[in-house]
Amino acid sequence: MEAAILAVGSELLGSTHVDTNSLTIANALERYGVRVKRKAVVGDESAEIGAELEFALASVDVVIVTGGLGPTDDDVTRKAVADALGLQLVFDQSVLDDIETKFRIRNLEMPPVNKRQAMVFVGHKLVRNPRGTAPGFHLNLGAGGKAKHVWLFPGVPWELDGMIANDLEPWLQKLQPELMHRRVIKLTGLSESAVEEALAPYYKRHPEKLMVLAARGEIHVHLLAEGEADEAYPRLTEMEQHIRELFGDRVFGLDHETLESTVGRLLASRGETVATAESCTGGLLGSRITDVSGSSVYFLGGAVAYSQQAKLFLLGIDPATIEKYGEVSEQVAREMAEGARRRFGTTYGVGITGIAGPTGGTAQKPVGTVHVAVAGRSTRRHKRFLFAGSRELVKHYSTQVALDMLRLIIVRHGGGARDSGLGAGESGRS
Repeated sequence: MEAAILAVGSELLGSTHVDTNSLTIANALERYGVRVKRKAVVGDESAEIGAELEFALASVDVVIVTGGLGPTDDDVTRKAVADALGLQLVFDQSVLDDIETKFRIRNLEMPPVNKRQAMVFVGHKLVRNPRGTAPGFHLNLGAGGKAKHVWLFPGVPWELDGMIANDLEPWLQKLQPELMHRRVIKLTGLSESAVEEALAPYYKRHPEKLMVLAARGEIHVHLLAEGEADEAYPRLTEMEQHIRELFGDRVFGLDHETLESTVGRLLASRGETVATAESCTGGLLGSRITDVSGSSVYFLGGAVAYSQQAKLFLLGIDPATIEKYGEVSEQVAREMAEGARRRFGTTYGVGITGIAGPTGGTAQKPVGTVHVAVAGRSTRRHKRFLFAGSRELVKHYSTQVALDMLRLIIVRHGGGARDSGLGAGESGRS
């Protein structure tokens, strides 16, 4: 089977919204071996929606449309699809009753405009939406092996997720019992080209598909295996093991794991804790750590010491250190890490200081210069980085390398003996 995905919404054509629904849909289709042949984004215009739908149906078996099923005037997907395919829409009181009940549960009165969401396609399946007011639809066009299918889903991601799990995936399972299984191995601290070069032995051993995709500060290796789970998963495990042999502790997680969730799991499993001291990142490191549910077990606090006075008052930095070396320096980063650890009484402290830009750089310390230090019970590590890119990117990469430095110290040393090979003066460039 081949499929096309159509995302509807004028906002998706601008600069403020990103179409993430297509990724969610593509992931579901891929799991069942359905190849996505085309993706498109169109505005809230009936003619555009109809033309794109007709074009897609000419070359694929399934078209999945998301967006434009709401109650407002610009939600025209339902009518546009009916006109393009010559289908009839009628009012369904049971759908309206369901919508009114959802408003009543929230102690709200349903606005009259929601009545348009009770218009359904005659002779086609209604797809209930337990998470919202906009129902979806499964349109079965044609008969037998030549049948084509159109699925209409609302554009709210939370609602779409539930309807894919409850309706689309069970339908795909019946049609395509042979699944495409995926395992994503996540690495950090390496470039995409370095990963590709190191994979040469893997390509010689394994015929299965593999994709190498770059993310911000990470490389994701996608392993794919077709077939039933009891056959595919052992193959995926074998492939994963080979990747781990090639990259060692550059591998930090699998699938939906993040660098911060991996660090949290390591800390929690050891009963260890961390505190942060941030300057140029403005609290972003602490925010990433606390994005993980349950992080209060191991994250005890952080200090956003943006000014010199804050560094002195909150972290106990020696004024002579700042005077001699400057706020953006190895020495200050180390004292920030020690100060955070001391102030909060944690196993580890992480210090970040740098110049995020676009102003503030000098010839000696250009924009993008960042010092990161991690202090454990008896393990100390520092690295200097020179990041390129926007202010936001410099801040993100700074927290990325800080989390990875902390992870590696935990994995390799666990706060124990001093790491003599990672002492003062070690620097990195990215």
